[in-house]
Amino acid sequence: MSIRLKGCSFIVADANSQIRSILATMVAREGARVLASLRTPTEALATVGRLQPDIAIFDLHLMEASIPDALRTLIADNPETAVVVMGLDGQRGAARTAMDCGALGYIRKPLNEANILTALLQVKAIMAFRKSRQAVPKSEGPQHRAVIVDCDVLARGLLRVILEDNGFEVVAEAASGFEGLMAVERHEADFVCLAVDLPEIDGLNTVACLRAVHPDLPVLMVTAHADRETVSAAIRGGVHDYVIKPFEAERVIAAVRKALA
Repeated sequence: MSIRLKGCSFIVADANSQIRSILATMVAREGARVLASLRTPTEALATVGRLQPDIAIFDLHLMEASIPDALRTLIADNPETAVVVMGLDGQRGAARTAMDCGALGYIRKPLNEANILTALLQVKAIMAFRKSRQAVPKSEGPQHRAVIVDCDVLARGLLRVILEDNGFEVVAEAASGFEGLMAVERHEADFVCLAVDLPEIDGLNTVACLRAVHPDLPVLMVTAHADRETVSAAIRGGVHDYVIKPFEAERVIAAVRKALA
């Protein structure tokens, strides 16, 4: 029996009883405790405050009318609870809004068990990393300024969370290589997190453009597929290090600090 979520407590909130059942069964099978399975937003919001779960999973439709205000209040009042939202690919804009408010993960519908588990383990790791950082004194100001370049809006949101949790300032995000180049010039970034797969100009060509103007600017490559050929080409092109999606917070921060050093 797998117990990768052992020690985690959950609530699940979705208007669809079958989806609630699937999620509750899956996390229980992974060793987690399901504290509540809820149908309405009112129940869900009240239950988070009362039960203080480690992770709360919400369908975006439950709070569609007021996602930003509801989530900001929920997360501010319950900092020990990680919020994960669920929705269709067509709701990615709403999902990014939720992540800007502090949500840490996104589960796509229709549900896929492997994707769900990946998202939840990633959130669990980020929360554990946050707790390990609580005893470390924070610096008075941001350490360095970052630009994130990735066409995946949710990947950018999660990377922003990880960087800002550790004192870095994300000064701009971009969805293409060209936008990323413009953002670096406009915001005088100290380092760049750059995806391999980008529209217009791919990541490797974007690095080449960056190197022509900023030969010493630290660049961290972000990729879902760390094949040897791509990594070798990136290193030859001037990339300092790389991280693999889905992100591990500790690995991201270690790679950033290595690149900056």
